[in-house]
Amino acid sequence: MNCRIYCFLVLILFTTARVVLLAEDDSQHLVGVNKRIPFTTSKIVGSPDPPSPYRTVNAYPNLHFDEPLDMMPVPDSDRMAVAQRLGKIVSFVNDTQVEKSDLILDLNKIVYGMAFHPEFSANGYIYVTYLIDADPLKELPLGTRLSRFGVTQHDPPRADPESEQVMLEWPSGGHNGGCLKFSPNGYLYVATGDSGLIADMYLNGQDLSNISGAILRIDVDHADDERPYSIPNDNPFVDVDGARPEIWAYGLRQPWKISFDRATGELWTGNVGQDLWEQIYLIERGGNYGWSVMEGSHPFRPDRARGPTPFLLPIVEHNHTEFRSITGGFVYRGSQLPELRGAYIYGDYDTGKIWMLRYDRTAEKVTENRELTDSSLRLVGFGEDHKGELYLVDHMRGQIFQLALNPERNVTNEFPHRLSDTGLFDSVADHRVAAGIMPYSVIAPQWIDGAVKERFLAIPGDGQIEFDGTIYPQPAPGAPHGWKFPDGTVVFETISLELRPGMPRRLETRVLHYEQLAGDESVGDQLWRTYTYVWNDEQTDAILLEDARGFERTFTIQDPAAAGAKRQQTWHFPSRVECTVCHNVAAKYVIGVNTMQINHRHEYDAGTMNQLHAFEQLRLFTEPLPDQPANLPRLDDYRDSALNLRQRARSYLHANCSHCHRKWGGGNAEFRLLGNLTIDEMDIVGTRPGRGSFFIPGASLLAPGDPAASLMLYRMSTTGPGRMPRLDSRVVDVEGIRLIRDWIASFPAESDARPSVIERIADAGDEESQIQKIDELLGETTAALQLVQAIDGHALSDKLVPEVITRGSKHAEAHIRDLFERYLPEDQRTKRLGSTIRPEQILSLDGDPQRGLAVFAQTAGVQCKSCHKIGDLGTDLGPDLSQIGKKYDKSKILENILDPSRQIDLKFRVYLVETVDGKVHTGLLIEKNLERLVLKDAKNQEIRLAAKDIEEITPQQQSLMPDLLLRDLTAQQVADLVAYLAALKEL
Repeated sequence: MNCRIYCFLVLILFTTARVVLLAEDDSQHLVGVNKRIPFTTSKIVGSPDPPSPYRTVNAYPNLHFDEPLDMMPVPDSDRMAVAQRLGKIVSFVNDTQVEKSDLILDLNKIVYGMAFHPEFSANGYIYVTYLIDADPLKELPLGTRLSRFGVTQHDPPRADPESEQVMLEWPSGGHNGGCLKFSPNGYLYVATGDSGLIADMYLNGQDLSNISGAILRIDVDHADDERPYSIPNDNPFVDVDGARPEIWAYGLRQPWKISFDRATGELWTGNVGQDLWEQIYLIERGGNYGWSVMEGSHPFRPDRARGPTPFLLPIVEHNHTEFRSITGGFVYRGSQLPELRGAYIYGDYDTGKIWMLRYDRTAEKVTENRELTDSSLRLVGFGEDHKGELYLVDHMRGQIFQLALNPERNVTNEFPHRLSDTGLFDSVADHRVAAGIMPYSVIAPQWIDGAVKERFLAIPGDGQIEFDGTIYPQPAPGAPHGWKFPDGTVVFETISLELRPGMPRRLETRVLHYEQLAGDESVGDQLWRTYTYVWNDEQTDAILLEDARGFERTFTIQDPAAAGAKRQQTWHFPSRVECTVCHNVAAKYVIGVNTMQINHRHEYDAGTMNQLHAFEQLRLFTEPLPDQPANLPRLDDYRDSALNLRQRARSYLHANCSHCHRKWGGGNAEFRLLGNLTIDEMDIVGTRPGRGSFFIPGASLLAPGDPAASLMLYRMSTTGPGRMPRLDSRVVDVEGIRLIRDWIASFPAESDARPSVIERIADAGDEESQIQKIDELLGETTAALQLVQAIDGHALSDKLVPEVITRGSKHAEAHIRDLFERYLPEDQRTKRLGSTIRPEQILSLDGDPQRGLAVFAQTAGVQCKSCHKIGDLGTDLGPDLSQIGKKYDKSKILENILDPSRQIDLKFRVYLVETVDGKVHTGLLIEKNLERLVLKDAKNQEIRLAAKDIEEITPQQQSLMPDLLLRDLTAQQVADLVAYLAALKEL
C-alpha cells in the first residue's frame, strides 16, 4: 500500500476515534463547567418557627461513650452507670466535670439493658440483657438473654463475668426489647419486643404462649423448682391455660423504653411503630396493646387472631410525619425544671424531637402535649438520677445531655418569608438564580400532576459532597447510599404548570435546606428542613407557606382536548410536615441528587456533559469518582420506550414510590420499590396486600400476567382514599399506569387469562344488553379496572365510553366510583371534604339538630337511615344510633364518620366471598355453617350461598360504611348532622 495513503487512512481513523472519544469521555474540560463560582448569598438560616422553649446541653462534656444505650444511677452511691451497645458497662461520678469512667462489666456482646437490684449495696446484683450472637437480627430460638452478675467490689462497682446466672431467654431476630426496671415493690419488669423484624412475622404479639411482644414481671428474689425466679401470684395470666405466667402486659411491638413514675408507681413505655404510628402507653395489669392486629389505635392486620383481653389505646400517638422511632422516657420529678414536674418526657430517635405530656388519670385524658425542643440527638434513651433529674442518651455522639431552658426562647427569628429575600436568586421575576448555584436534572422524574420542575443545587463557599458517603444510621440492606452534603446546602426546585399552551405558570418553589446544628460542646448533627414558597399571580415573587396543613388552589387550564377547550385543576401546596414524608431519613433526605438519578448527561450553557463528571470537574466531591459513570449505578428514563420495559417500570417505581416503600421509609415495609433491587428482592410478586384488597378477589401487590388483580395498579388508577402516591398527586398519570400495566402483563401468568371486558360486552348482544352488561361489570373491581384501561387505550366505542363513565362515576360503591371520577370535569366531580377537611372548623360551627335530622334522613348521597336505625327511623344494617350521644361526644362522632374503618366492631366487619364460578359477593356475615353462608349487602339485601359453592372467604379491613361518605356535604351540613347525633342520649 502507498505509504502516503496508509498514513492518510491512519490519520482519518485516529481523528474519528478522537471525535468519538471527545463525545463519550467527559474527562475533557467543558468550557463553562470548569470554574467553580462560590455560592455566598444564602440567607436561609435557622427556621421560621419560634425558638424551642428548651435546648439540650452536654451534662458531662469530658466523657464519651461507645454507642450508649441505657443509663441509670448506682444505688446508694453518687455514681451513674451507662450500658454501651458493644458490651461494656461503666460507671462514673455524677459530676459535670468528671473526666473518666470505670468499667463495671465487659460482656463483649450486644447489650440492650441493665438494672441494679434494689438491695444492690447488700447483694451486689446487676441484671443485664444481651444477645448471645453479635448480630441483633440473627434469628435464634433463645438468642436474647437476661442474666444476673455479682460484683466483687462496690466503689467503684466491678462485676465478675464468671458470676453469671442465666435467668431467662427468649428469641432474637429483631425487636429484642431488653429494657429492665425494678418496680417499687421489688419485682423485675422485662420488655421483650416481638422478636421479629417486620410486621410481627412470627405472630407473637397476641400469643400468650410465648413471652415475646410483652412486658414480663418476675420475682428474682425467690427461685422455684423450674426457674431461677418465681412468678408473683397476682400476675394476670397465671391461671390461663397455655399462657406464659411471666406476662404482665402484651401486644407490644418494641417497647423502648419502660419506666416507673417514682411518685405514683405507674408504668410507662414508648412503643416503636411500624408503618405510620409511634405510641406512648400507660401499662396496666393484663393490658393488651393491640400489636399486630393494631398499630396504636389504627388497624394493621385486623384479620389476625386476637388475645383474650380487649385492646387498650395509646395515651398519645404520633404519625410518622412527626416521629419515626419513639423513645420512652420518665415522668419528671426533679427540681431543676419545676415547670415540667409531673410531665412525662419522651422523644424520638430519628428526628431528635423531645416532647412532654400530662395525663389526668381520673378523667382519663391528656391535658397537655407539646414539643419541648427539636434537637440534633440520636435519642436512644433517657436516664434518671437519684434526685429525679433527667438525662438524654445520644447514641451516635456517645454523650449524655440534659434539657435546659433556651435563653433565646423569646427571640424573634429573622427568616426570609419571601423568595426574593432568600439569596437564591439574582432576579426572582426572571427566575435567574444567584452566582454559584448549579442547575441539575434527574433521569427519572416524579409524576407531579403534569407540572414540570426546574432543579438547582447550591453548595455554599468551597463546601464539598461526600460521594455515596455513609449517612447515619446505616442504610438498610439493598438501599442505595446517599450523598453527604456540607453545612448550608440548599436544594430547590421551581414547579410550573402550563395554563396555556407554551405558557407555564410558576406555582411554587420548594426548598430543602441542610443545617449543621451544634449545641454546647457537642458535635453537630444533620438537620434537613423543608419550605414551600408560593408564587404570586404577577409571577414576581413567592411567599413562604406557613399553614401547617398546606392549602389548595384551583387553576383554569386551556386544553383543546377538554370540553369547552378548558378545564380546572386543583393544586395542593404541601406543608413542611408533608414534605418530610418523602424527604425522610430512610431516603437520605435528598431524593433527586444522588448517583442513581444524576448519572446522565445534562445540557449546560456550554454543551452537554455527564453530571457526575461535571460535579467532579467543579471539585464538588471530596474525592475523585470511584469509577467511570458508565460503571456506576443509574436508573433508566422510563419515558423512553426504546429501553427495557422491566427496568423502565422499576425506575418509575423508584422515582415515585421508593422514598416511602423501603425499609423504615414509612410505607408498608414488607416490600421495597427501589430500582436497584431484583424483582425477587422487591417482594411484591404474588404478595397479598396488607391494607385491604378493595374487593379484588385473590389480589396481590403484583399479580403476574394479571394487571386487573394487581393492587398497585388499582391504587395508581383511583382518585379515592386508596390512591398512591398518597401525597403530592391528585391527577392520574395515564402514561405511568400504561407502563406499569404493560410490565405486569409481561410476567408469565400463574392462572388462566382473565376474560376481556371488551369481549364480554360484545358477547352481550344488542346495545341495551351491552349497557346492562356494563352495569354488571361495574360490580367487580377487576372488571371496572379493565374498563378504565379500555377507555384510556381507546378500546371502547365512542358510543359506549360515555355510558361507562356516567355509570362508573355515579356508582354506589366508592371503590368503583373513585376509578371513574377523573373523567369528569373537576367542577362536576364530587365536592369532597377529603384531604381538605378541617374537623376543628366543623366542630367550631353551631350545629342545628333539626337540620341534622334532615341530613340523616333525606340528604341525597348520604341517607344514614338506609343503614342505621334511630328509634323507629331507618334500618338495622349498621349499628343502632339511638343513644350514640351517650357513648361519644361530637369530636368522636365526627371522627367515626370521617374514618369509619379505623375501628370496626367485629359484628360489622365486611367479608368478601368468592364462589367457585368466579363471582364475588361482599357484605356483613349473618350466618355461616356447614350448609350455607348468608351475607347482608350494602342495600340491606340477604345473599344466600351454598357452602359447597364457596371458594374463599376473606374478611376486609374496610367498613361497610364508605369512606368520604360526607363528600357532597358542606361543613355546616356536617355540623348539623353531628349535633343531631350528639343529642341522641335518650330513646
